[in-house]
Amino acid sequence: MNVALELEVKNTYEDFILEKDIMYFRVGEHGLVSFHGKNYHVKKRLNTEEIQNITSDSNFFKVNTDSYVNTRKIQHIGDGKVFFEVRGSESKYTSITKLRQHKLKEIVLQQKAEA
Repeated sequence: MNVALELEVKNTYEDFILEKDIMYFRVGEHGLVSFHGKNYHVKKRLNTEEIQNITSDSNFFKVNTDSYVNTRKIQHIGDGKVFFEVRGSESKYTSITKLRQHKLKEIVLQQKAEA
């Protein structure tokens, strides 16, 4: 008698947890959202309600017209960039407007003080 065991394997590309796995995301045209994780990026088409839910999440901060960063994953902010890993040629980053850079620094410092 053969018994097949089904193992639940997490598929990072489809079953990611937004607050835990995603460093930043970009909202494109026609509901296409590009999610960026540590070693991957995934594009998904979302409806208007889903986009409103993720863009209003308090863990994410709008850094420019179409990009939102996970404030819990930020390592460094400077020179118009938000870095998510050790700085260097391989580091993940996204750009931020100078106007929003100051506000984001305040939020990150407040979160670190609370932790």
